[in-house]
Amino acid sequence: MPRSQAQSDFSVARAPEDQLPPVAAPVALSPADRSQASAFATRWILRLTVAALAALAVLCAVGPHIPAGE
Repeated sequence: MPRSQAQSDFSVARAPEDQLPPVAAPVALSPADRSQASAFATRWILRLTVAALAALAVLCAVGPHIPAGE
């Protein structure tokens, strides 16, 4: 099949990817450590989300009643 005029004539050869030393391997946590950390983070994110939504609800409820200050 003939090539299109828009197709280029050159190709790029990728350099080999760098290999990390074995000491750079990821550290595996036990399943218990992972689940406790995840539960702890989830609780705090949930608390922050509820606090932010409560602050937004208060601002929406009180905002229209704040005088313009003219």
